[in-house]
Amino acid sequence: MFDDILVAIPAYNEQKNISEVLNEVCKKFKYVLVVDNNSEDQTIKKIENFPIFLIKHKYNLGKSGSMKTALQFAKIRKFKYLAFMDADGQHKTNDLIKICKKIYDENSELIIGYRKNLIDLNLKKRIGTIILQRLFSLVYKKKLFDIQSGLRIFDTSIESKINWHSTGINHYFADAEITCNAVKNNCKIDQIPIEALSSEKYKGMNIVQGLYLVLMILYWRVFR
Repeated sequence: MFDDILVAIPAYNEQKNISEVLNEVCKKFKYVLVVDNNSEDQTIKKIENFPIFLIKHKYNLGKSGSMKTALQFAKIRKFKYLAFMDADGQHKTNDLIKICKKIYDENSELIIGYRKNLIDLNLKKRIGTIILQRLFSLVYKKKLFDIQSGLRIFDTSIESKINWHSTGINHYFADAEITCNAVKNNCKIDQIPIEALSSEKYKGMNIVQGLYLVLMILYWRVFR
């Protein structure tokens, strides 16, 4: 099972969490890829004994760049599906399994794992997630709960429909941009609730980036 799925894990300075993440994922999935964004800590050393694919960027290209690299690798190796999960331990392998089974059962093109219970998130992330959810539903006329979720899987054949351009300081926007593009191009999308685990407070977008993402969601709707 899951022989046609590549699980991709973008990583940057994750020596604290990456071993535990891989220890669980490698028990359930045959094909795992870590895309390391030129980590400056011991991330590479921590994962060198795991049976995984590893791509190490010479420069830090951000999460969006790592996701692009993973998609290129998946296409070259002819994987039908590409799944993403974060390297910081906030996603559970059991939830990854659920979204993978869901894409098989529903024959969907994109499955998003949404954080149903936001109480465990810090206040900034909780408020931001709710604002994005309501804005997205209003502008795109589709109710999706967590457009920024990093736990997702999609059929690699929809590459042209979801092609994302977020980069640089906006590298965290990739998940939202993929979701917006998928909706605009009428992809078959499903979602499944997952457990919301807290990650380090310093990670993710700041308030300025969050406000900019709001503008980009409107931009993608009108101009893409």
